[in-house]
Amino acid sequence: MNFPQKNDQLTGLVQHQASFLDQALIKNELTWVELSKNALFHNIAQYHSLIAPGVVIMPVIKSNAYGHGMIEIAQLLQENELVDAMAVVSLSEALILRKHRITKKIVVLSIIDTAIEQAVLHDIDLVIYDESTAQTLSEYALKYHVRAQVHIKIDTGLSRLGVLAPQALQFIERIKRLSHIEIVGIFTHFANSESDDDHFVQLQLARFNTVIAELAQQGISIPFKHTTCSAAIGAYQEAHGSLVRFGIGLYGLWPSLENKQKTNQQHPGFSLLPVLQWKTRIIQIKSISAGSFVGYDLTHQVNRETKIAVLPVGYWDGIQRSFSNNGVVVVKNKVAPIVGRVAMNLCMVDVTEIPEIQVNDEVLLLGDHEAITADALAQRIGTINYEVVTHINPLLHRTITL
Repeated sequence: MNFPQKNDQLTGLVQHQASFLDQALIKNELTWVELSKNALFHNIAQYHSLIAPGVVIMPVIKSNAYGHGMIEIAQLLQENELVDAMAVVSLSEALILRKHRITKKIVVLSIIDTAIEQAVLHDIDLVIYDESTAQTLSEYALKYHVRAQVHIKIDTGLSRLGVLAPQALQFIERIKRLSHIEIVGIFTHFANSESDDDHFVQLQLARFNTVIAELAQQGISIPFKHTTCSAAIGAYQEAHGSLVRFGIGLYGLWPSLENKQKTNQQHPGFSLLPVLQWKTRIIQIKSISAGSFVGYDLTHQVNRETKIAVLPVGYWDGIQRSFSNNGVVVVKNKVAPIVGRVAMNLCMVDVTEIPEIQVNDEVLLLGDHEAITADALAQRIGTINYEVVTHINPLLHRTITL
């Protein structure tokens, strides 16, 4: 099953303004993010192995590709033959992708944050959950002599965006009366598919399937039905539908430990590889005497002569302030603790126990070491791996590795 081809007559009709990601702001060249193409493609292939032939694959690259780098990830997905489409959270994100010559189908999952006409001009599928948006979209589609393609979002229990399931049939019937709207998708989003308890997932799925059945009784068939996220693809085969979405798993991160265990029980051998490594370099090393304080607010005092390495990263770059006296980094494959407050642009680490260390040595902030995986860092500050990676500043340089 393939998405309808875009209307070539619309290509290049309009220029949109430069985005935040494209502005020539000052960048920190001493810290960078490495993205593994092989790991990304491995993860896509792993999810592809779980689905039936013909099911469409649509990775989610919203919020700067979960902090990884939306443009860089999209360019890799553009060349991957298993990927049929890409999903973003907002229309402005979709327009950035089109500006960077991403030609595959793009679906906006949530927010229309710029002129809706742009969706028509750039062949972008929108989510619809209110009639006024659909009406406006239809008017612009009429203006350009095309049919705008949309996905209807059904709220089956998350109580977030979407049409409530009992109201879905009548809503869709009204949308179908709009002459220049084509409903190509219908979807919902699970509230807790990453947990051990599948009761609410089954309840949501039942509500969604009831809507599909009601539509069928009225002779309404919508090509793309999708409910899955990363957690649900491996744990709920019955939820795959004709399209699968996955976000956090694309980047080699698990939604939860429970979901990892459940997926591996059902699919032995299934594996994910982290795509991202975040690195920096030491800019100064100094020895301070016993009794010296480190950082703002005097929160850390050393009790021996201590070798301190200063790193050119802080909470502006994505090292959250909650890592003050709590985080770690890896230098020469040895773990070094962050000491003192994390500042806006700098932080300090204790490297006393690391021999032969010098200025310009590479430091691993997040990546392939058990102490600084996204999950390990999240556990240190009481959050989730999603938050750790999405905090990485989008202005940091991203580079593609194998």
